[in-house]
Amino acid sequence: MNEQEFNQLKQQGYNRIPVMREALADLDTPLSTYLKLANGPYSYLFESVQGGEKWGRYSIIGLPCR
Repeated sequence: MNEQEFNQLKQQGYNRIPVMREALADLDTPLSTYLKLANGPYSYLFESVQGGEKWGRYSIIGLPCR
């Protein structure tokens, strides 16, 4: 999503627009990344594993709006 698409959704009246970013983090664990980003309440770390620990593993970090 670019800034123009974001502003269009905002003009349509949306007040919650999910924004995501995929990042490669070879040297960080999900928990260490979460601790670097989450510095207040209303944050969370979800982890999922499908088919063993090597495949289909996702980590989702949610943070409050700034």
